[in-house]
Order: sequence, then structure tokens, then C-alpha cells
Amino acid sequence: MADAPQAIAPSEKERQAGVYSSRNLQSVLGGLHSDGLVVLKDVIDVKHIDALNEAMSAEAERLMADPKQGFNHNVKSNFLQRPPVNKPEHLHEDIYLNSFLLQVANAYLGQVPIWNWLTANTAIANTPGLRQNEHKDSSFDHPRCPYYFIANIPLCDFSAENGATEFWLGSHAHTTVGDQQVVSGGGDQHVSLKLYRAGDRIPWISEGAKAARRGARPPVQPEVRRGDIMIRDLRTWHAGMPNNSDRHRIMLGLGYQSPIHPNYVQRMHLPSSQQNFFLGGARGRVEVRANFYDDEKFEETKADTFFDIRPHYGDDE
Repeated sequence: MADAPQAIAPSEKERQAGVYSSRNLQSVLGGLHSDGLVVLKDVIDVKHIDALNEAMSAEAERLMADPKQGFNHNVKSNFLQRPPVNKPEHLHEDIYLNSFLLQVANAYLGQVPIWNWLTANTAIANTPGLRQNEHKDSSFDHPRCPYYFIANIPLCDFSAENGATEFWLGSHAHTTVGDQQVVSGGGDQHVSLKLYRAGDRIPWISEGAKAARRGARPPVQPEVRRGDIMIRDLRTWHAGMPNNSDRHRIMLGLGYQSPIHPNYVQRMHLPSSQQNFFLGGARGRVEVRANFYDDEKFEETKADTFFDIRPHYGDDE
């Protein structure tokens, strides 16, 4: 039987209540603790997803025409893209304030989790052979307990053909910063020396760590569908994969921090015109940690391209 993350769909009774039963919540948490990845099946209206995908695919074409467009991990098949959070027709609670997702965040990370990251990841159509290095989304000595997770929302059905993300299930459970490569300043690392110095650890996983983990549990590319949410513990190894299809493959990325993780710098960047949607929709289930901008300044800011959740322990260090 092929390896795969656990996928849990709500019952009709749970769907009406907007939360999982104790049994299903335990199944979701069990999947996260054992695999570092779990799929919440069919928890978003696909009509909302399809409309958002159409809008963001058109925007992706515009971004690709910009010669200044940067690429994720310097691989020219993948870039970060801002969701249209300034367009009220694309703001839906089942996407941005999903009750099942927030229930899981409170249970896995602790009450009340902090929502401080929002982006989207676009795998460009017709980019065969271009993949990211296996990595974690951190370069510091991270905790060995749940401290952060990313909720990825696919805007189309994902398969190996169109670049479903590669995940190393279970890699989160025992990984440390020692599994990550050291900056050499040469070779094919393509590391920005503005961010790292020689001798620093970078997000990429070392060849030795990959070889050892592959022998225990090789990586997989799970297939997920529109309406699903993938939750990934930030410690889980993963990699963006080639998109061999003729359509862009986009997924939203929403980042949630445990209240025990002492980072006070990372924030979302949102339009003040939609402040009522984001703050009013939280309803005590999540802390929306964000800076709000008037529409013109929101269009100009690039602050939401930076992700830094290093801890700041102060006198505890």
C-alpha cells in the first residue's frame, strides 16, 4: 500500500456544527503528530476556490511578464504570490477563517494560536525538471515540539503531473537544525549572503540526513483536491516540484504560530479596507497579528514577502 498522509473528512453533523467531533479531531492530531502532515478533506466550497484560482492565475501571468519578478529558492518555476485580499468578492470565511482549521490550530499549537503569515505559492505551468531542494522553512535551532504550522489550500486538484509538493512524512518528529546544510558560499547552493554567512545553517537538508531518512521512509507527493486543506508542521521536510501541466498550480499558505513560541516580529500585511473581515471574523479563535495599510500603500508594500519566525528568548537565553 502506497504511503500517504491521513485525510479526514467531516461528517454531515460535523459540517453543520463547523467543528470536528472528539474522535475525528483526535484522528487529525494523530496524523499531524505521526506524519507532520494531515489533510482536512472537503472543508471549503469549491466555487470559492475556482473563482480565486481564476483571478490568481490571471495575476500570475502579469507577474511573469515583469522582469523584476523573483523566484522561490531561486528556482525559476515557482514564486510567491499575494492573494487578492483587497478584493471583497474573494474573501470567504471558509478560506481565510475556516472553523475546522482553527479548531485544529488551537488543539495542536495551543490556545490562542497566532496567524501571522499569508501568501500563495505558484508553480508555473510547463516547467519540467525544475524542482526545489528538500528543505525546512527555517534556518535556526528550532524547537522540537509543535511551534508553527502552514495550512496550504490548493486552488486546483494536485497531482505529480502538475507539481504536487513532495513531503517527507514523519521527518518532523526527530529533526534538528543539525540535519540542515552549512553555508559554503560556493557550489550550487545559490545562497544569498545578505541572509546567511559562511558556516550558518540554511533550510536545505543535508545529503547524509536525506539518505538516512529515505531508507526509513521515502518522500511522497500526495494528491489533494480543491476544497481540501493540507496542514504541515513547519519542521517537516518538503520540496516544490516541477509542474508538467499547461496550467499554473497555485496554493495559498496561511501560517499559524504557537503562543509559546516567542516571536513578536513576524506579521501579516493586509488592507485596512478589509480590517473588519479579518479582525471581526477571528471571534477569539485566533490572534490576527497584522499591519494594516490604506489601499495605495498596500499595493506598494513588499513586506509580506519576508518570513522570519526566529524566537526571541531574551533573558531566558
